[in-house]
Amino acid sequence: MENSSSMYIVYIWKKHEALKKFDIPIIAIGNAREILLLCQRILAPRSNLVEFFQEYKRLGEGYGIDTKHLEVNSFLRVLSTMRIIDLYEIPKEIFSNGGNS
Repeated sequence: MENSSSMYIVYIWKKHEALKKFDIPIIAIGNAREILLLCQRILAPRSNLVEFFQEYKRLGEGYGIDTKHLEVNSFLRVLSTMRIIDLYEIPKEIFSNGGNS
């Protein structure tokens, strides 16, 4: 089961249509589900979430990545392994006050 309290910083690499040579990074912070939805909207805006998942799962298999039993966190790691996104987990301690007032 995924840990919904994990937070990530993600860089999503997207080709800019007008600047065909350059990749434009889109930077976001959020939980795994929020990051997944953002990736889908940016990388496959005409696809629904299931189509997006299936397309990138198939691409991952082409890279030789094991794509069985994927959850949201492991799917994001597949996208990272394929260098479609750069994914960094934010330590939970950053968001807690540790009992200090």
